[in-house]
Amino acid sequence: MTQTIKKPSIEHIHESKHWYLKNIKVFADLPEEDKKELREISHMTSYRKHESICFPGQPADTVYFLKQGRVKIARVNEDGQEATICLLEPGEIFGEVEAMEGVLRETLVQALEPVLVCEITRENFLRFLDRCPVVGIRILKKIGGRLRDIEAKFGDLVFHSAPARLAKLLLQLSETMGDQDQGGIRLNIRLTHQNLANLIGTSRETVSALLSQFQRQGFLIQDRRQICLLKTDELANIQ
Repeated sequence: MTQTIKKPSIEHIHESKHWYLKNIKVFADLPEEDKKELREISHMTSYRKHESICFPGQPADTVYFLKQGRVKIARVNEDGQEATICLLEPGEIFGEVEAMEGVLRETLVQALEPVLVCEITRENFLRFLDRCPVVGIRILKKIGGRLRDIEAKFGDLVFHSAPARLAKLLLQLSETMGDQDQGGIRLNIRLTHQNLANLIGTSRETVSALLSQFQRQGFLIQDRRQICLLKTDELANIQ
């Protein structure tokens, strides 16, 4: 007997899209008419872990809204060396600056885990911004916040040691991606030592040595690529 596989109805797809779109930060509290337009001009796409979503030299003809999973945004030089600019969680937008300027991509965006994104073509996105300028204002605020984060990161590279930069990064991750766990804060994202090194501008070997040192000092424990912070005050005092 052949089993019939039911395909999702149009109504179900629209309901799913609506649920995700209302959780995108720049679309919060929009009128129903605007949300309906977004559902009509967008489509959902999934990406596998480690799959590239955007890459340097690619035409910037799409704007992305992260629905599920986490991604990293990075710069890559001619030798393939990578410097991670930031990590994004669900609800964030990316690819918008290059799309609005109409230039080629300059950054690599890669899935750190299986992700689901909402994609809107550049033309439809710009048309939507013309009709709904409040979203454009929210995006400008997002861009300003990221620029401040980049400036702070540059200051850390100049004025702080590698141990201090790593400790600060772990504390930042614990605030946005951490869960309380048996007297500590477990980072609920699996990052390799190379990922961490790319985020603080040092080598993988340095990060591995520092994490081992922090563990010996009782500041944290490492378990299967996950990190649990035990003494956040001590980490915050590292110079």
